[in-house]
Amino acid sequence: MICIDFSQHWPRLVLALGMVVAGQHAGAQPNRRLPEKKTTSPSPAPAPSNQLSALKTEEALRMLLRADSVASQRQRAKLGPESSGLVIDQTITKIGHDFYDQFYSRWEAPAGIGDFTIAVGEKPARGNNAIITLTVNDEQLLEFPLQGKEEMISDASQQAIEIAANSLQQAFNLSQQLERGNKQALETY
Repeated sequence: MICIDFSQHWPRLVLALGMVVAGQHAGAQPNRRLPEKKTTSPSPAPAPSNQLSALKTEEALRMLLRADSVASQRQRAKLGPESSGLVIDQTITKIGHDFYDQFYSRWEAPAGIGDFTIAVGEKPARGNNAIITLTVNDEQLLEFPLQGKEEMISDASQQAIEIAANSLQQAFNLSQQLERGNKQALETY
């Protein structure tokens, strides 16, 4: 799918499209006039032509399309691939779905981090409980029992968000250190 942003170049686009509509595009035939009848009244002087030639119009359109394609490529590079930053719901009960809804509605990825996968899962439990699991980039971070009380679900989702964000930030910092060449072992406590 190609997406072109014309917002920065709209004056040139309007000018170029106006000329195309006026018949000044490449391959357009000149306007033909019917033979004039000879009259005794003086005819008005022809109006000067302020329109661009067909080659200049074609060149203007190509420049506009080239500028917009470069701008859209830069915008796509900033956004990254469409599948970056996934939060997946793998819950099966109402408690699990409520936890996922709370987690997802509050989740914001740390700045600069766009490529991650978070899976909120659930394991079977007894009674009115659920065992919630949180997996970030194929590494299980949490597994805890959860009751169906709204306050407990809200608090647990906030703690899970903090843990997931910290994990992603640590992984990002580690990858940045490795890219810079600081291949020192990290101390883990």
